Amino acid sequence: MPSKNDSTPSPACGCHSDPAAPGERLAHAVDADLKAANTLRLKRAEGQVRGIARMIEQDRYCADIITQITAVQESLRVVAKNLLKNHMKHCASAALTSGDAKAQTEMIDELTDLMSKIAR
Repeated sequence: MPSKNDSTPSPACGCHSDPAAPGERLAHAVDADLKAANTLRLKRAEGQVRGIARMIEQDRYCADIITQITAVQESLRVVAKNLLKNHMKHCASAALTSGDAKAQTEMIDELTDLMSKIAR
């Protein structure tokens, strides 16, 4: 796959360039309900992070802060999994079924890298 700064997406992938932001790739076929759910979850996580900052400022009990941090991490993991599922359903499946060996190899490498990042 091209880097984020590369304005030329893989020919077999469904992503496309944003004319307003050259070099930025846009997703293909994002489910509106999934987007809404991810946005809501991220807004909640944002509020949780602000709450964690307040807890630290107030010298709250470390174990309580750590518990809140793990809740935010799980929220972010869920969003990442949702995005990965959408990516596999649309972009990856297009690349993997394209018949373009280079695009297939690049997508496999990209998916392997993403899975590794999520599993950390």
